[in-house]
Amino acid sequence: MTREMTVVPYDKKWPALYEVEKTLLTGLLGDLIMDIRHIGSTSIAGMWAKPIIDIMIVVDNIETVDAFNKKMVMNGYNAKGENGIPVRRYFQKLSPDNSGNHTHHVHVYQKGNPHISDELMFRDYLRIDREAFREYLDVKKAASNQYRTSPIEYQDAKAPCIMSILGKAKAYFATGG
Repeated sequence: MTREMTVVPYDKKWPALYEVEKTLLTGLLGDLIMDIRHIGSTSIAGMWAKPIIDIMIVVDNIETVDAFNKKMVMNGYNAKGENGIPVRRYFQKLSPDNSGNHTHHVHVYQKGNPHISDELMFRDYLRIDREAFREYLDVKKAASNQYRTSPIEYQDAKAPCIMSILGKAKAYFATGG
């Protein structure tokens, strides 16, 4: 089946779905986890999103994560290695309906990786800047409509907006907010 880039209105169940998965992941990875956060559009109240719960985990040593691949697979995740981002481990959980759509993404970074602060700043800035929120929402909807069955083109269509908003977020948080 073809994976669809369909964004849907915000669902108040998303934070609870994150909490359920956080409990599962904490049980699987235990003391390996230094920090675990809900990121991505499902973590931003009111934001339309693909209904995929994005989770960021921070670990002390990224190499130790590989030893947990079998446990992750046994719990429904596909281990994708770095998947295009150096010094990251990426896992995706597929929908049980065999549609090819994803239900969860887990991004594991080693402490100090700049992706950690970028993910959190982007999320937090969209929570406070309504203009940036609306801009990103409009871009997501347009990208979903135009590139519904092309994940790469969907991501590429959003990239300039994401980089622009991330730049604003970095400037905002650099001055203490």
